[in-house]
Amino acid sequence: MMTDIFVEYMVKKKIGGKDILVCLGASVLGAILIFVGLLLTPIMPMIPFLVVCGVIYGLYWVISSRSVEFEYSITNGDIAIDKIMNRRSRKRLTSFDAKTIEEMGKYTENAQKLRSKRVDKTIFASETDDGKDAWYVIAKSRKTGLTLLVFSPDERCIDAIKPFMDRRLKFEIFGRN
Repeated sequence: MMTDIFVEYMVKKKIGGKDILVCLGASVLGAILIFVGLLLTPIMPMIPFLVVCGVIYGLYWVISSRSVEFEYSITNGDIAIDKIMNRRSRKRLTSFDAKTIEEMGKYTENAQKLRSKRVDKTIFASETDDGKDAWYVIAKSRKTGLTLLVFSPDERCIDAIKPFMDRRLKFEIFGRN
């Protein structure tokens, strides 16, 4: 008799070049909007105040939303990946059954081959934008179709997935473990 398996794992995404560019772009746009608002001071004195308040709020929202965490939940072979932005909003990226996994392995070793794969959806839910030290899974999901998921699970997550995978595939990936 098999006991229930439940594993949750949170990964904080590291700030990358894309995040820095978004923050810089938002800051430049904010400075331009404030300057334009200040030019309107002689015509409408209240406009600059509203523009400055709006720009400050917008900058806060854009910059803080670059703080991203991913939550991996594995419950008896059901795998769910959620994206949490600045601890204020949560979005389910995908969910699938471990039995539907068609391929799995280390991402960096297979990245070139995976770029040419025909999938319905590609989801990066790993610690870094480039997938360094990440795993990949290609599985069928009811929500996202054939999905390529790049994620950064720990050993507990991998061990929670193994018992529910196809035996042949599990042997191919992990050997006799």
